[in-house]
Amino acid sequence: MALTIEELRDEIAQHLQDPLHLLVGREQLLEFINSAAWDAANQDWLLPKSNESIETAASTYEYAVPSGFTYIHDIWLESSTANQFDERILRNQWKVGLVSTTATIIFDSILWTIVATRNLKLDGHARPNTEYTDSESIDVGLEAFIRERAIMYGARNMSRHGGQHAQQYAQLAQEAFTTSEGMLQNRPEQYRLHLRSRFVPGA
Repeated sequence: MALTIEELRDEIAQHLQDPLHLLVGREQLLEFINSAAWDAANQDWLLPKSNESIETAASTYEYAVPSGFTYIHDIWLESSTANQFDERILRNQWKVGLVSTTATIIFDSILWTIVATRNLKLDGHARPNTEYTDSESIDVGLEAFIRERAIMYGARNMSRHGGQHAQQYAQLAQEAFTTSEGMLQNRPEQYRLHLRSRFVPGA
């Protein structure tokens, strides 16, 4: 189940020993969450994305890229069996470019012969959200990183206010930062740029 912004705010508040939001308001917690989201995006944390909505047409070698893709690394052609994609189209048979102002998959009509009325499956990546609102949920796969990094921002903020717990908050900030850095460096391969990835212009 997706982790909502409201749920994550409550978790962060618990870690900050502020369950009633008396020290850090809900809007400030959202700022910490969005700062964490920006960190993930700026360190090239990507989200796996697939799409099977394109249907081929006879003698048509150009197809608009469905919305949301930042990179595409593989294109598969549907077999004669519906929803079965077992033919990966070779990299030298397609490219991604702009046609007018539209990001477009362009197949090489010499190297590849189109098979009409078959779906294409695109595998690639999308950029993560960098500015959440109250009604949204955290991108799947980013929950743990954003939680730890947002805790870091919150604890660092509270440590700077001084007081008897300043040192404890500073220590919490350092621990959360170290944990989130480990998640960033060791994130699974599906959240990293693929060696075969091609950038979608305008993304």
